[in-house]
Amino acid sequence: MPSQTYFNLPKEKQERIMDAIISEMGVHDYDAFNIASVIRQSKIPRGSFYQYFVDKDDLFDYFYAYVAQMKIAYFGNLYTGEQDMPFFDRFLQLYLSGFKFGFENPKILKAAKKILTSEHFSNSEIIKNSLKQGIDLFVSFIKKDQEKGRIRETVDAKLLASFLFEFSNKVTLEEYFKDEADFDKIERKIRQLIEMLQKGIE
Repeated sequence: MPSQTYFNLPKEKQERIMDAIISEMGVHDYDAFNIASVIRQSKIPRGSFYQYFVDKDDLFDYFYAYVAQMKIAYFGNLYTGEQDMPFFDRFLQLYLSGFKFGFENPKILKAAKKILTSEHFSNSEIIKNSLKQGIDLFVSFIKKDQEKGRIRETVDAKLLASFLFEFSNKVTLEEYFKDEADFDKIERKIRQLIEMLQKGIE
């Protein structure tokens, strides 16, 4: 993560640096990512950059954390569990809100399209921890529904949470990554998936 020196910078300068990082991520994948381009776009001395970030890995890890915090703020109380609602309703709203976040932040969406296919992304400890935290959160929501009688007690909460994370991405990301992504098509797919899970296929 960035040094305290970075966090001591004025907000405007932090945002200028992050804008440059996100722009470069939208053009090049991890291997071709050019720190010199970030330094040039953000108008900072090269020496200053290395006072903020140790290396490229440090920069990418901060980007993941930065976007995660933005999304949590965007989701509001959907993510905190303060609002009582059936798990599948919450999952649908969280999932669609995630796509809307991307469409409303096109630079981040462009960067994400490059990053998600990189080896660094799949090997990042931050990503692994985020996935675990997301699954654990879903497990807690599922167990609350089991206590309320909304989901059968015999359902393996962790298995269901893991399945939703993995499979829902597989059936929608292809559409999401198109140059002209069709949000309505993504929504139809995820609603159909949820309906199959809720009602069964027999």
